[in-house]
Amino acid sequence: MKKTPVIDLGRCTECAGCIEIAPEVFRYNSATGMMEVADLLRYPEDLVDEAIKNCPEDCVSWEIDH
Repeated sequence: MKKTPVIDLGRCTECAGCIEIAPEVFRYNSATGMMEVADLLRYPEDLVDEAIKNCPEDCVSWEIDH
């Protein structure tokens, strides 16, 4: 089972709070003008959980692949 963080781009306001908490996981893509998740083999669950908890738009969540 792999957990991958995802961003609901329709709700995201690009506040960059997730980048402040977990810059190795989240980034702003200036070419697309959107937030994105880095492609990592494993994500630091504690940092992603903190980003989820602190997202003002509740647009960051975990996607679980079985």
